[in-house]
Amino acid sequence: MTKINKILLLMFGIVLLVVASCQKDYNYSIPPAPPKAPPKVSDSSTTLEAYFTNTPPNTINAAYWKTANYLQVNSTTIIKNLLYGDGLLNMTGTYNGSTDFNRGGNPKLSIKAAYDNTNLYILAEWYDSTVNPSQASWLYEGDYDPLKPTEVSTGWTSQRNSDKLALAFEIANASSPAGNFSSVGCQACCHGSGNSAIMSPTSGTVDIWNWNLATSSPLGLMHDLVSTSAGLVNDAGTPIATRNVAGSTDRSGPAYEWNGTDQTVTSPAIAGGKTSLLDPAFYLMNKTPMVGSAVNGRAVYSSQGCNTCHGDNGEGGSGGGPINTMSQNKKSRSAYKAAMDNVPDMSDYWGPLSASDQDDVVTYLRGLSGVPGYVLNSSASGSTTDISVVTNVTPSNISNAMFVSTNHHSKYQVLIIRKLKTNNADDIQFDLTASKIYNFGVALMDNDGKNHVGSAKEILTFK
Repeated sequence: MTKINKILLLMFGIVLLVVASCQKDYNYSIPPAPPKAPPKVSDSSTTLEAYFTNTPPNTINAAYWKTANYLQVNSTTIIKNLLYGDGLLNMTGTYNGSTDFNRGGNPKLSIKAAYDNTNLYILAEWYDSTVNPSQASWLYEGDYDPLKPTEVSTGWTSQRNSDKLALAFEIANASSPAGNFSSVGCQACCHGSGNSAIMSPTSGTVDIWNWNLATSSPLGLMHDLVSTSAGLVNDAGTPIATRNVAGSTDRSGPAYEWNGTDQTVTSPAIAGGKTSLLDPAFYLMNKTPMVGSAVNGRAVYSSQGCNTCHGDNGEGGSGGGPINTMSQNKKSRSAYKAAMDNVPDMSDYWGPLSASDQDDVVTYLRGLSGVPGYVLNSSASGSTTDISVVTNVTPSNISNAMFVSTNHHSKYQVLIIRKLKTNNADDIQFDLTASKIYNFGVALMDNDGKNHVGSAKEILTFK
């Protein structure tokens, strides 16, 4: 082999090595991408964690709530065996505490929270198989209360109670014989025993937020109250609701009835500004003075033989169906009387009556249904209206049952919205420069307002 051939052969070998190395680099596989982080989901937490968000989660279905951590509250009996005063009957559906609430079922109360530069948002969800949308309704010759066997139920009495959610935050140095707020939570704003127990600390001040399906929720608001040693009162301003009472006791009877004008309400803009139509069977806002005597109305009802068909108390009889239903309050008085004029079968019973007797019968029939016990105020203002709410059970989707209807949602969802700082003396101020941790208590009431379940002390943490 010549020298030139050797050189050529060597060069050829070098080329093959270069090509082989290039081919190897060219076929080098790319390392696999690192696994993606799993999507964030809600997880349980030991405190109520409020995370900052730039997008206000002011609807129940806001994206924020789908991934927010939740506090699962271990609801236990906080107060039981309390009764209301004279004339207030069958209003203690949670009398035995947890064994009564939700028919003994666990409410599974869970709470989530968020905040932005202006507001605090709290979403509470719990199970309650029934909806109780009335509070202290006026019933004439209503049911007796088996828990108050010595009280008569003749004449006008106040009956039925609503579902409620309450939160308690310390404003300043609250304490009671049970301890101070930092150690025992909302039990620091209760003292006394038995039916003499009152929602009032022996010293200090507590902010009470009360969602009431009968008297606050229809307006898209939450009652804002303050508890001091002097007692529990509404915050300053024009209150959300006032008692519909003709006299001074819970046996005095109603002062007002519906005037026939549609009861349209719009929730605060911060809560979505949604418009609802209030059912006059449960809610009273557009009012007119109640006229007529239920006493005489009952006498006329019997003397005309109405009881033969419809029963002594409107419960139904052999010749007619029940008339002690919520429908007796769904018409204005003039519309009610006009409708009766046009029922052929009623001509012999209704037609001969004087206008006064007809008014008396209408008042009596309203009393069989239960006249709303409170008047809602769409013009409420001041510190008492600081707290807005959004809920899945609205005034327009409550079933027209007698007085307790099935909760077709299976659970309540209540979104609470309040400014971090209201600068009102009767409110807690969430000053995050001073503290990011706040103690609070939470209570649930099922057809009650005195007895409740929940947790006396939990912690809200701003993250």
